[in-house]
Amino acid sequence: MGTDLLARVEEKLNTKIVPVVISNVVEELRSLAKGKGVKAKRAGLALVFCEILEQLDMNVNEEDADLALLRVAKVLGLPVLTSDSGLKKILRDAGVCTIYVNKKGEVRVEGFIP
Repeated sequence: MGTDLLARVEEKLNTKIVPVVISNVVEELRSLAKGKGVKAKRAGLALVFCEILEQLDMNVNEEDADLALLRVAKVLGLPVLTSDSGLKKILRDAGVCTIYVNKKGEVRVEGFIP
């Protein structure tokens, strides 16, 4: 699942990528995965995906994972790959490049990748 998605993103961007994740996101996913229902299952799948990603070791003093991700993306000039529509809006409004898969399964890029 994860490597196929990364290959599709690389194809769309026409470049090799080094995907990373921050600890705030992993912590939020762990918390969500402890619950029940569809959201918990999706969080569990996302955690499996995170295992193939490089952990970016940054001290982000932010309780909210979305805000931590926004801060890191802006500071480092990195695009963000997400399936979270709420996060996508936050990133778009902040001018951060966002990569996502639409309902048709197509990889989309919004914004400029520095």
